[in-house]
Amino acid sequence: MHAAVADRPLDAKQVGWFAARQPGVVRFLEQRLLATSGDTFALALEASWRVCRAFAARDDVPPSRVPRSLLERAAAAVELEMMGTTVCGETCAHRQPDMCEWVRGYCSHPPLPLTAAERRDLAVALLALVYALDEETTGRAVP
Repeated sequence: MHAAVADRPLDAKQVGWFAARQPGVVRFLEQRLLATSGDTFALALEASWRVCRAFAARDDVPPSRVPRSLLERAAAAVELEMMGTTVCGETCAHRQPDMCEWVRGYCSHPPLPLTAAERRDLAVALLALVYALDEETTGRAVP
């Protein structure tokens, strides 16, 4: 992930822009994370902004809106990968190794203390976003 994107602090304007630009992502995170842990949701929201910014920096254009249905499909693919099953032998890490490595590090050592289950939920949500953005930006369908 581009270092300048990863290190820059967020402000309210950036979070508001992200919520307006990616409402499907915000709803996906709310549905998956908010009911069980407000901290996990907050970290996922910040990290999702960073992931989208990294894709925008790479492509010189912000990613298009990600539909929640694509995020759900991507989350199912991530869950299969975490169980050691892949549909076509290709994984999210094969497609976006730098992004997946950043997510792994972020979830291994989050800025707030999380339980193992919360870290796993965070990882699934963020990797689903990486998969979805990969499909949106490259046209390669999530398996």
